Amino acid sequence: MDVIFLKRDSAITFLVCAVLTVILGILYPKWQRNAKIRTLKQKYGCKDPNKYPHKDRVWGSDMVEARRKAMKEGWFFKLYDTQFELYGRTFEEIWRGKPLINTIEPANVQKVAALAHEDYGKDPERLMAQAPFLGPSILSHHGPAWKQARAMVKPIFSRAELSDIDHLASYTDRFMELLPNDGSMVDVQPLVRRLFLDVSMDFIFGRSLGFLQPEVPAEATEFLEAFKKAQEWAVKRRDAGWWDFRRYRYNEDKEFKDAYKTVHRYVDEQVARALRETMNDKPASEDPPVRRRYVLLDEMAKEIRDPIQLRYHVLAVFVPGRDGAGRAASNMIFQLARNPDIWMQLRQRALDSGDAPLTFEKLKSLAEFRYVFHETVRTIGPVGRIWRVAIRDTILPTGGGLDQKSPVFVARGTAVVSGTWSMCHDKAIWGDDADEFKPDRWIGRKTLWEFVPFWGGPRNCPAQQQVMTHAMYLLFRLAQRFESLENCDPVFEYIQNMSPSVESRNGVKVAFKNT
Repeated sequence: MDVIFLKRDSAITFLVCAVLTVILGILYPKWQRNAKIRTLKQKYGCKDPNKYPHKDRVWGSDMVEARRKAMKEGWFFKLYDTQFELYGRTFEEIWRGKPLINTIEPANVQKVAALAHEDYGKDPERLMAQAPFLGPSILSHHGPAWKQARAMVKPIFSRAELSDIDHLASYTDRFMELLPNDGSMVDVQPLVRRLFLDVSMDFIFGRSLGFLQPEVPAEATEFLEAFKKAQEWAVKRRDAGWWDFRRYRYNEDKEFKDAYKTVHRYVDEQVARALRETMNDKPASEDPPVRRRYVLLDEMAKEIRDPIQLRYHVLAVFVPGRDGAGRAASNMIFQLARNPDIWMQLRQRALDSGDAPLTFEKLKSLAEFRYVFHETVRTIGPVGRIWRVAIRDTILPTGGGLDQKSPVFVARGTAVVSGTWSMCHDKAIWGDDADEFKPDRWIGRKTLWEFVPFWGGPRNCPAQQQVMTHAMYLLFRLAQRFESLENCDPVFEYIQNMSPSVESRNGVKVAFKNT
């Protein structure tokens, strides 16, 4: 009997020890982690930022629903403006059970984008949601892999013949032929999208699909519809609530799969061509001796010979670049149709320039057009927030405490979202007329980190100069041709449509007229 009790006591003792070991194995590292955080906060004088008053304090689902509703109704970024006004220029919310820091402090944006950019990377959950469509690339990498990819892509844009815009001119001529000559109403937004789809595909792949033809080819329609569906599904998976995210992430929808496979099939054909035609080519030097037209994929193929890697890298450039200039140009026309006096100023400037060929250098001298571009990007997009996740413990320089002046500790795994839209509408930066379209505010203005529509630091958009050049070129050509630009939309306000970058939900309904 004593032996039986002894065995039972030994089993109980073993079980208790095992349970204690497991508990200590979980709690002790957590205690160590919390002690380290307390020490770091004390060392750097960190204080917590304001907290959003969640109803759901576990998952933050109330915030997800509020933003989903705002997105559906077309005032997504205005909701952000309201939240920054109520809860401070830096505030913390709960996103899928984790802390997320929102900020519009230029000093914090500078820290994330430039001074401590190596402390941040892309959100792994968001990347996983897009992964079947958009694999590992320059957009998803960080650290040495990103540096290598960036070092490859940036010089290609720098060497691209932006100074020779004859190629852009030929596409713009075709675009002009699609505009009504009788002054009737036209929704110019889809036409501009078609223009820059052809331009960007020609630059990236060396071949356009004919989106500007009167009858768009079946191949172009198939590719565009598949691309739009794949992108919509990627965004849906990325932005879904917690349980929806699990469902979308692990149960891949057939429509999504069919769409991205169609896109991959087209891209893979172009990749195979580029690899075949550049088999014996060497990477271009910084100053190529012979001026020629650059095809981005061909230049990338000289550096990357793996077809799957090349597919994802070129897609990473195409996704943001396919409509950057198109969105900007459409939004410029939207604003100018509501400000006819500014159109007349641009019209006079274009006429004063004479009939000499329009070069890159000449475009740079057209300050009035540049001001309109900057003011359009500032007032209505197309980009509204930049999302980064801390890959190690780090510090934001300001935003903590009651006065929001103290540093803020950012634990690894915490998302920091820079509200670039709200920064561009911040009355403390731009004045009480921040929501008004006033290109003259750019006369003599020097901006730093309060205006970063193309992001800043080492990870800024390498195509930003190209986007501005293309959008300004189209606007110049339109101003040369038409005396007046009239708004034909009874809705005067800009209603946001996220798809995924910002465009007008109602289109850009205008009339171009000559007397």
